Amino acid sequence: MSSETTVRNGAVTLPVTRSGAGPALVFLNGAGATQVAWKQVVSELHGYESITFDLRGHGKASTAESYKFADFESDVDAVLRALDVQQPILIGWSLGADLAVEYAAAHPGEIAGLVLLDGAAPIQASLIDDPKKTRESFNSLGTKLAMLLVRMSAHGYAMPGKAFADLTIEVDQRRQKLLDTYRTLDCPVTMLLATQTSQGRDAQAARINKTWRDGGEILHAAVPSIEVRWLEGDHKLPFTHPAEVAAAITELAAKAQPSE
Repeated sequence: MSSETTVRNGAVTLPVTRSGAGPALVFLNGAGATQVAWKQVVSELHGYESITFDLRGHGKASTAESYKFADFESDVDAVLRALDVQQPILIGWSLGADLAVEYAAAHPGEIAGLVLLDGAAPIQASLIDDPKKTRESFNSLGTKLAMLLVRMSAHGYAMPGKAFADLTIEVDQRRQKLLDTYRTLDCPVTMLLATQTSQGRDAQAARINKTWRDGGEILHAAVPSIEVRWLEGDHKLPFTHPAEVAAAITELAAKAQPSE
């Protein structure tokens, strides 16, 4: 059984789905994705309350005037506060992984653990060669058509291309300063990274994949208590590896020690 509700964050409305019973698992989506992305993972889990929701400008959530990282983080806080979720495990994919890390760091003692899927790697070099070209690429006709098709699907979003480009650049910059944030965390962390987060076969894709892998290795070396695993495949881990993701969540939940 599942129930649906709506949480308000200022002028923004966020649709929330709750299912199951037990320790709380809160799932944080990637940019351009919706809570539908977690359907297969949630179906693999038993003995937990699973909470999924759409971030601003995504799925059935309302649009917003601002789509900065801090705005999405405020959506996470609004949901946790409105539902009075105590000691949740946060599971974040892509942008959601970054939101999970930053939220846990800003709220010590409130989070029981983190499971991070192909996001929040503390990269030592930018994955973006030229921010100007990145912004231009989101404004190209091909990208606009692709974004339109996505918006018409179950994974639709209403963020304009400029906001998506700006967010991509902001997250890239944040990741280059993320290692110190990891050192402040007071909860167990498991990170699952894709071996081919960039699917291309050119030198740019190879550089991105190497930088991504290096980020995971640097994180584990700097904070050995953080478990880092690689899953064979591309960025779409909730869709391609739901059983492995669910197993990682279950394993982390078993060792998480929520404070009373």
